[in-house]
Amino acid sequence: MSEQGLIERIQDETDQIIELLRSLIERESPSHRKDLVDQVGAFIVEHLRANRFTPRVEPRKEVGDIIWAEWGKEAKGRVLVLCHIDTVWEPGSLARNPFRVEDGRIYGPGIFDMKSGVAATLKVQEYLARGWICPGKKVRFLYTTDEEVASLHSRAIIEEFARRSDLVLVLEPPLPGGGLKTFRKGVGRYVVKIHGKSAHSGLEPEKGINAVEELARQILDIHSLSAPEKGTNVTVNVARGGTAQNVIAEYAEAVVDLRFREIEEGERVDCTFRNLKPHVAGIRLEVEGGIDRPPMIKSRRSQELFQSAKHIAAELGIDLDEGESGGGSDGNITAALGVPTLDGLGITGDGAHAWHEHVEVAELAPRIALLARLIERL
Repeated sequence: MSEQGLIERIQDETDQIIELLRSLIERESPSHRKDLVDQVGAFIVEHLRANRFTPRVEPRKEVGDIIWAEWGKEAKGRVLVLCHIDTVWEPGSLARNPFRVEDGRIYGPGIFDMKSGVAATLKVQEYLARGWICPGKKVRFLYTTDEEVASLHSRAIIEEFARRSDLVLVLEPPLPGGGLKTFRKGVGRYVVKIHGKSAHSGLEPEKGINAVEELARQILDIHSLSAPEKGTNVTVNVARGGTAQNVIAEYAEAVVDLRFREIEEGERVDCTFRNLKPHVAGIRLEVEGGIDRPPMIKSRRSQELFQSAKHIAAELGIDLDEGESGGGSDGNITAALGVPTLDGLGITGDGAHAWHEHVEVAELAPRIALLARLIERL
């Protein structure tokens, strides 16, 4: 089948793809709701079986069960196609941001990050079953369920599968304009827990030790760790503490996000968190967390892989670009193992983690065709 013929066939299925997207979006799947995430997993299992795959379910207690399946078991070599089905959106987000198609865009919670990428893989499975594409390698599809919360429960299987693969294709959202993400910042997450002492703030405030005061001082110190000129950003994005207006706060905490380009910078900030000292006498500090994803660094092999992808895309009429992302993904994990990784292969759109999250209808067929040809030829 010619390149244009493939795109045209996929374009003829646009209405079906949109309905597939509706099915995924209207099954809400926040990371912390195992019951809801497992409903999306069950939908994927059903789809895999309908297309002659044998899905495998890897049970998890605290997050959704992981799903995977493989095509072409007798082939040599393997392509790992990596997705996550959890989102950042709380249950009920559909009420404010319902699934809809408006002015050439498809909206809904999690559609850009990354249920449209999931939908692309499901369509490719159909094309495999129909014989539209014939890969030279085995193709393993992996659907994880906790990427938005650091991949703690899926990291081991991601690493295991990546080590057994020749390359990894990650269906995270692309850069603006559709570019792939060949460099990503590293990510760290911390919770600073502050323990003080409660007292009545009117009768005997001198007997209290105010955790909220310590929190305020620590936030200033934490933000001072940023080094924007080096690509290092340290931000407190959640802060909470105290129980009542007339009670000296006994407890407070800060949730901290770290992004860094250079591993030395990540280690500098991490070391500082390990050695935080209180400002207020009598305060006790606890620090949880650490670096969970190293930077995705460009390597010779990853650049060769991108150049091959760029050539394949050109045959489809797509001018494929590359660039850097400040966000982390499971691609950071696979790239750190030395496995060539292409990230950002999802559907072009905008608004990850925002209410205007959407993908472009016109980009559905070209991006799905690109994924199909990459799987077939790389």
